[in-house]
Amino acid sequence: MSVPEDITAWPDRLESAAKGTIFDRIVVLSETASTQDAAARACIGLPKDHPATLVVASNQTMGRGQRANNWHDAVGLTLPSSFAIGSEFLSLNNPNLAARAGLAALDTVQHFANDYPIKIKWPNDILATKDENFGGKIAGVLIEHSRDSIVIGIGINCLQTEADLHPSIKDTAISLKQLGCDVQRIDLACKLIESLNHWFNDATEDHIRQHWKQHDALVGLDKKFIYNNQPTTGTVLSIDPLKEIRVQTSAGERTLPVEQTRLISK
Repeated sequence: MSVPEDITAWPDRLESAAKGTIFDRIVVLSETASTQDAAARACIGLPKDHPATLVVASNQTMGRGQRANNWHDAVGLTLPSSFAIGSEFLSLNNPNLAARAGLAALDTVQHFANDYPIKIKWPNDILATKDENFGGKIAGVLIEHSRDSIVIGIGINCLQTEADLHPSIKDTAISLKQLGCDVQRIDLACKLIESLNHWFNDATEDHIRQHWKQHDALVGLDKKFIYNNQPTTGTVLSIDPLKEIRVQTSAGERTLPVEQTRLISK
């Protein structure tokens, strides 16, 4: 088993990294049931235009993912984090939020795993491949709305070996350690702050579309989507994460709006 690092220096490092960014508060927890819930609680009573509060935990015991799935953390070996930001601080719809958060997670992972292809699977799963026989999900994003805040969770698999992975994800997940990357979680968290600030504060929509296209994991693959309660199956031609998905079906090309579309196939 991997040995978790000491987190006593985390608050100072993270507060230093957050200076001049969208984050005005940093909360570091040794353990929490859910960083999503902790971030939402930290912002109760704040105005609707409040800047971001970031919650980072060394251990998360009841993490959750998209569509009510569990997010499996290994004690002291992942980086569970969530940030809550005022609903009027950002005038962005869900696809825009998802794209920006997903690309921030992608860039954070890519920074430490630059020798390996890192891809983004719509809407915002981050995939890493070590070789043709070994790869999987390395990070995920969850977006929720809580009172007057938007809460965005990002979980990154950092220090797990195969033995540390939950049985339900052994065949579908991968960690930075399994890629051969020697990473301290505090360094990962500092890079995540930098990446989030860039994508939420500086990046244009054209930049989002261009960067997504360079790292898209689905183009060229046969996938199944649900739109308007109807299935669409075919080859993904292109994805504009802010607008639409183009799919070549047996009946011709279809265009699906991202805000009302859901990916079904794995």
